[in-house]
Amino acid sequence: MRYTARTDIGQKRENNEDFLFAKIYDENTALFVVADGLGGYSSGEVASQMAVNSIKDNFELNLDVLRASDEEKIKQFFKQLIIVTNDKVFDVQKSNKKYNGMGTTITLVGKINGKLYYESVGDSRLYYIDANKENIEQITVDDTYVNELLKKKLIKKSEVENHPQKHMLTKAIGIFNKIDTQVDILNKKSGYMILCTDGLTNMLTSEDILQTVRLNRFLALSDIFVDNANRNGGTDNITVIVVEI
Repeated sequence: MRYTARTDIGQKRENNEDFLFAKIYDENTALFVVADGLGGYSSGEVASQMAVNSIKDNFELNLDVLRASDEEKIKQFFKQLIIVTNDKVFDVQKSNKKYNGMGTTITLVGKINGKLYYESVGDSRLYYIDANKENIEQITVDDTYVNELLKKKLIKKSEVENHPQKHMLTKAIGIFNKIDTQVDILNKKSGYMILCTDGLTNMLTSEDILQTVRLNRFLALSDIFVDNANRNGGTDNITVIVVEI
């Protein structure tokens, strides 16, 4: 397993409200997290860093316990991890007017005992590309109003991309005092994972992402993704982690 990661302010924003963490602890243990802060100047930046650091600190604090746990207990740990993180951000945004309304998306992958556990809140994404670089699959589901309309068959899939409320989130860390997430296992033994914020996916299609991985050296991928997103407009902060499983 190896990775390459980068976060960038983009071309239009005054500060970077994205944040990431990536670390391989050993061949069977790793943590990758991307976050996209919400709430305007400085607030989003505080929320994303607070959330990612909370996840990292609690993950590292419990590593020995996790390595000795079964699959179900590990899933429960990751669910609780998001609840604890949500509580921290929520308490700050409610107790300090400066941060009122701040929140963040989170997409994470934790490798424990060789298995890849993932969960997501908001519209930052996890993609999987097969080892032959022939296909790309969006693994996470965006927590957006448009996706809710799609599930209820109130709009067609073809209407999603240009819908005026495409980016309205139905779930984010720190906005509400209660949160619920689903933890799943990515049953892949080889290939590539892409964790990214919407600053990348708004500028590049899934096919663009696949072609970038197909045509470039692995260690250059995060830089190339950021450069391409900026070249296409860079309307938001851009964050990407590419992991070779």
